[in-house]
Amino acid sequence: MMTSDRYPIRTIFRKFYPEYLESTSYVSHEAQRAAECIMKCKTGELGYTVDVCEECGYPKIYAVSCNNKACPCCQAPLAKKWELERNTELIENISYYHVVFTVPHELNLLIQANEKLLLDLLFRCVTETLLNLCADKKYMGAKPGIISVLHTWGSNLSFHPHIHTCISGGGITVDNRFVETSHRGFFLPEAVIASSFRGRYLCTLKSYYADGKLDLSQTTDLEDPEKWKAFINALFKKRWLPFVKETFNGRGNAVSYLARYSYRTAISNSRIRGYDDSTVTFEYKDYRDGGKTKTMTVSGMEFIRRFLRHVLPSHFNRIRYSGYLTNCRKTFCLKLIHMLRSTVYPGNPYRTMNNAQLMMALYHKDVCKCGKCGGKTIVLCRGKPQSGLLLYSELLEKFEQSSAE
Repeated sequence: MMTSDRYPIRTIFRKFYPEYLESTSYVSHEAQRAAECIMKCKTGELGYTVDVCEECGYPKIYAVSCNNKACPCCQAPLAKKWELERNTELIENISYYHVVFTVPHELNLLIQANEKLLLDLLFRCVTETLLNLCADKKYMGAKPGIISVLHTWGSNLSFHPHIHTCISGGGITVDNRFVETSHRGFFLPEAVIASSFRGRYLCTLKSYYADGKLDLSQTTDLEDPEKWKAFINALFKKRWLPFVKETFNGRGNAVSYLARYSYRTAISNSRIRGYDDSTVTFEYKDYRDGGKTKTMTVSGMEFIRRFLRHVLPSHFNRIRYSGYLTNCRKTFCLKLIHMLRSTVYPGNPYRTMNNAQLMMALYHKDVCKCGKCGGKTIVLCRGKPQSGLLLYSELLEKFEQSSAE
């Protein structure tokens, strides 16, 4: 098996996706788009960026990244930028909490057939549960800041929808004061969260069924009202306990920890252990066996199927903000909080940065500095496949000629 490939997932897609496409009756437009981007990312098929030094004429060329949300080859810069931006929104000296919400596996087929509708519902129920409980004076009596990140996969690429949330331990009251929770550790009772979350989700699900909004093509037995009732009753009896993964004291690494989840794709290149002409072997954690690291070998076609199952519908936001961090009120609320705490709101300087400034902020690398003489480089062309390659060849030839003279 091959293991030295820098971008093995890209190679696996180029190897198996054409056959998968021919053998499958339906592949969503979003999944097709993701597959095409993964296969072309950083190969030059999407174009090249060509820079040249103004002083010595030395050219540099870069293959363009696809920036598709499902592509594991180009998410690292986006994740680091997201982390820097979110760090400007953290409040000094308050606690942050990381809580994971999931649903019983019995709902998986129904969610897959109604992905956008029921994943939206998952986000809404998580947000409403947390905001309503935090508004209770027993727990906080205020509106916290919440960041929610959706994952649809388990470590072995199975379908396992769940939401990671980062919740602030302080919030804004209805009379515009900032208060902090006085509880030690996580301040909301997990059983109360679970009961509220389960009730909201299942009650809305029942209304969707009554209104005929659900696609039951993958669960045809639920078309029978009696079976549907038994299905819902069984889900009401299950314990939907949220999982408090981590409690952060102060700013610390709250956002750094959540950033691991924000732009993560279903599987990273580093987890691929090898592939050959018919199979793919990857690493996963078996949480049923104490989180032990194991390997799994599947056919190339099965790997493609599992990967593409986690491509989300078009325009579906898998990172959402609520409470005082909701997009339409974020700046006002953060300025208010800093004013009340007599601190200075730093703003978000990363929003208006160009690519060169971002690279300096993210990696402390000056991409405008010539690698030969230290002079300033300028961009001559961006995103042009053949013409970019030809331009680079011409510039390199001129540079070599001038160097020889």
